Amino acid sequence: MKNKTSLHTENIIHKTGSSPFSLHHTIIDPDFNNALYLHCHPEAEFFIMEKGKVDFYVEGSYYRLKEGDAIFIPPGMLHNAVRCEGDKKLIKYSAIVFSTEPMERCFPASGSPYFEGLSFHRPECIYTALSGKSENKKLLSEISEILKYRNKEVSSCELTIQGLLFVCWQELYNIHLSKIHAATDDNTLSKDLLRSMDYMQLHYSEPLSLKQLSEISGYSESYYCHSFHDYTGSTPFEHLNRIRIVKACEFLSTTDKKITDIASLVGFNNISYFNRTFTKVMGATPSAYRKTK
Repeated sequence: MKNKTSLHTENIIHKTGSSPFSLHHTIIDPDFNNALYLHCHPEAEFFIMEKGKVDFYVEGSYYRLKEGDAIFIPPGMLHNAVRCEGDKKLIKYSAIVFSTEPMERCFPASGSPYFEGLSFHRPECIYTALSGKSENKKLLSEISEILKYRNKEVSSCELTIQGLLFVCWQELYNIHLSKIHAATDDNTLSKDLLRSMDYMQLHYSEPLSLKQLSEISGYSESYYCHSFHDYTGSTPFEHLNRIRIVKACEFLSTTDKKITDIASLVGFNNISYFNRTFTKVMGATPSAYRKTK
């Protein structure tokens, strides 16, 4: 995510072996239109504008963000940002990229309403915290508080940042995610399906079958497929392939592994099918995606 003449990042706390987050600060020069390349990652993200305006896209949905506005992006969702047409001012923004897994582990294994929407209603979980709305004041304040630590050594503030992320999540739940949970009609069904989704997340590299996934949920194959699509908007294998592609993006971004090796590592035994699926999901070939990093 770096262009030597037009885009640069600074004051970054990178993810460590223990800390489930990273903090980023980016400056976009006036002659550079692309503010954030198209990408996705398995972590959630808070993105906040500090100067200028951008058109922010998440899975085809569009949001205009101005100075002081923020957006929550759920895990595994494609997103990018471009400069607003006609705007030639300097752009500055920050991002908090974090895993929800440490927070989820604090609750019983049976699941928690605080996180259910991330599995079944992910697009509805997107939330824009506009600076002009009083209900967003606390969330925006806590996000800004986290970003004060981006110049610090992670060992001196890791627990503080994790605590503040809990506060942010509670506020996000209070003003938005709780409404999604309340609209869920059948929590028993959702928990049954979640077992198979959790299994996909852990075993994405293996040759999973529809029979295997439906049995994990305790349903017939036909009922499983129908229910899965109703809850997620995708088929079980579309969901599985999405998990695999998100993981492939991670390998492409952080390693020098060959694309054929990455395809195998994430569960594709056919490189042509991997390339087609990757391009369909990401809008670019694996090699083109790697060049943007």
